[in-house]
Amino acid sequence: MTKPKTHGSDSTAGTACSIGFLTSGGGPVMSREVPSRKLKPPATNRPRAADPAIASLRLHAICVVMSLLSAFIFTLTEHEGHENSLWCALEIVMQTLVVVMTTFHFRRRIAVLHESSVILPMLLMVASLSLICEPFQRLLLGNGHAFEILIMHSCCNLMLALAVCGFRLSFQRLAALISVFMTIFCCTISNATRLIPLIALFSITAIVWLVASWWETVDRRVLEAESTGLPLKMLAAVAALPVFILAAASGYGANSITTALRGFVPSSGGTGEYSLHSRGGVNDGDALVAGDRNIKSFAPLEDAPFLDSEKPSLYDVFNDTFDQPARKNVGQERAIPLPANLLKHLHQVMAEARQAGREFSLIRDEQKTDGKRIHDLQTHAIFYLAGRTPLHLRMEVYELFDGISWMPGPPKPSPHALTMGQTAESDWLVIPQLGQVLDIFSSTTAHSIKVANLEGSLIPVPAHPAGVSIDKVDRADMYRIDGNGLVSLNRKSIPPMTPVSVVSHCVDWETLNGNPQISLLHSILRRRGSQSPKTINTSLPVGQDMDEIRQLAESWTSGLPQGWRQIESITINLRGRCVVDRSIHASPGTSSPINEFLFETRRGPEYLFASSAAVMLRSLGYPARVVSGFYARPDKYDAHKRHTVVDASDAHFWCEVFVGASTWLTVEPSPGYEVLGPPSGLLERLAELLRAVWQLMVQHRVLLLAVIVLATSAFTWRHSLQNALLTLRWKLARRKSPRQKAVSLAILIDHRLRLSGMARGSGTTLNRWARQQILEPVRSQLTRVAAMADQAAFGHPDVVTQLNTTELDQLAVHLSFQRLRSLASKNSKLTT
Repeated sequence: MTKPKTHGSDSTAGTACSIGFLTSGGGPVMSREVPSRKLKPPATNRPRAADPAIASLRLHAICVVMSLLSAFIFTLTEHEGHENSLWCALEIVMQTLVVVMTTFHFRRRIAVLHESSVILPMLLMVASLSLICEPFQRLLLGNGHAFEILIMHSCCNLMLALAVCGFRLSFQRLAALISVFMTIFCCTISNATRLIPLIALFSITAIVWLVASWWETVDRRVLEAESTGLPLKMLAAVAALPVFILAAASGYGANSITTALRGFVPSSGGTGEYSLHSRGGVNDGDALVAGDRNIKSFAPLEDAPFLDSEKPSLYDVFNDTFDQPARKNVGQERAIPLPANLLKHLHQVMAEARQAGREFSLIRDEQKTDGKRIHDLQTHAIFYLAGRTPLHLRMEVYELFDGISWMPGPPKPSPHALTMGQTAESDWLVIPQLGQVLDIFSSTTAHSIKVANLEGSLIPVPAHPAGVSIDKVDRADMYRIDGNGLVSLNRKSIPPMTPVSVVSHCVDWETLNGNPQISLLHSILRRRGSQSPKTINTSLPVGQDMDEIRQLAESWTSGLPQGWRQIESITINLRGRCVVDRSIHASPGTSSPINEFLFETRRGPEYLFASSAAVMLRSLGYPARVVSGFYARPDKYDAHKRHTVVDASDAHFWCEVFVGASTWLTVEPSPGYEVLGPPSGLLERLAELLRAVWQLMVQHRVLLLAVIVLATSAFTWRHSLQNALLTLRWKLARRKSPRQKAVSLAILIDHRLRLSGMARGSGTTLNRWARQQILEPVRSQLTRVAAMADQAAFGHPDVVTQLNTTELDQLAVHLSFQRLRSLASKNSKLTT
């Protein structure tokens, strides 16, 4: 039997081969009968294993679980110290859903992806995503990540992407290596005990993966066993070279190399540089007072306010904020009806209050607005608060009112003895709350306070405190609590920057309207009326102006049941009818600032709102008093330092009403101020998150609109954009050989067919696909493209060089994406 002659090569008789580019669908397949060429025998006779290696579903699943556990550990470490645990949980859920769904999608397409070249660019894109987004996050949102956390973000994203592509054993191994490194990194920087179960579970999963990987790949390692002495030696030499270079550089003391390496890793000592987004440092930056747990050191700031002057007292703060009290005119004092047992102490109490500067007059000197003074009030922090806001922090309680001024009542001892309790971390002053019998508290909340620039021993604490803790203070006699619930240290002043932890009860405000005990108490108080003896918290000056205020209060509460509904009505009317304006003051010659505020100006500072509410409630028979202190505003929360700054401009007045069992509830009559409620439930927190997202969208609406328009345009013209990129890639191949250009043209045309909706069937060559009826107008061009690609792939080198590049360019123009798409649209119209 003779061999048939073939063009340009020696071949075996009657054999032919068909080449396919990505023959499992998604890439061009071209077929042509060409002689097969004689192949060289392999260099060795050993069997060759499959490359790349495909992992089993079981091993892939174990790798995904291990990577997810490592990602969970990193997420918890990153959010350590943050109160927004809901966002952390959502992040974990989203990670799990994306990884599981993408893994399932990729496993179904292993035949296409296991040798695809698009995986590596995809991994590179995922790894660099955090690095690309970080500058925009810092610019638009004002926050960011520390350098090491940012790098670990990229590693975490790369690890999850490698785990998703873990059908390749090489990707699995790299994902496992990164997961172990990330877990060790998190263990070194985190003190959270909640990570211990996850770390233990990760260790077990890692061991299971190692064992399963060993047994599933043992046959492959036996087949691939071969002596590779020279590469190992080269690898050792390459690894040792940087070590020798660094060792030589370190011998010359401080130089550019050692200076560059200083501070390269965490805990290396740092570089002395400042970074707003750093995770930590030597504790001398502007985030010095940000910590509220595991506090290790405190020191004054270099540019600390009031450094060269004495710290202001509470009296100074309120006078600076609400102006100095006006000089009282002779004869302005009013008669206050009080029981005989209180009258003998009244003059002494009022004299002591005036002497100590604890009196607060409603008539203040009207000063010209000074921009510098307002700036000074907002520059120097009084204290720092870590915890939920808004929050009212009590500093002084006023019970005596003569129509012009408020003064504290007689000193009252604490109704209970001071005791200390101990937890696993610190000692606590236990403060019993008799109001728990009223069933008005829902839960407790914790805050950390650091007094920076305030003279005195009084600790600013919220209402209904349950416990107070100061590090190293384990004796009850170091604290003092008066009958009004004000907590102070048994010393002259609080040391600056001392962290004070406070736990307080949260009032469930929604249950007050239907609380039978409160309604019964207020009903009894109202029935007593004028027949009952006046107390310090129900007494009012006598006069026609007080009668007018009482009539106004009765009109606002007409038709409402006695109890919290009437108290709430007073508050709602004040908040709706009057406006907070600190520039408006009572007239210097007025005899009733409250009457003038309610019936004439309806504008004024917060102390007029609080005084009006207290006087109106007293006129209805409810025991009420005025409280001064500070209001921690939610809009002053610093997300990076995780605390709220409270300065002199946050001085505030509000009202408290007695509800029984030695319990006084906060009443906030000033519009724009809110009272802290119980911690939000899951649905409420989701609603808050949606509101925050909406506010962020409104704030950046122009940028968001531009992104939406850009994304919509990209999605609408996605096929045209893909075709433009593919065409650009093909045009860049013009400098290549005619053979490479012919093959690239076949790939380009195949992509255009797919984008136009006429994708080849799996296993069908481009030459055969051109016989479709829909492709009749371009059949000759498609056939010519397939023939030239086959010739370039399998033809003799002398013939390949004769390919006409001009013809290739003409075919690319003739088989344009627009023409192929028009053919597809005509076919769809005929079909319908």
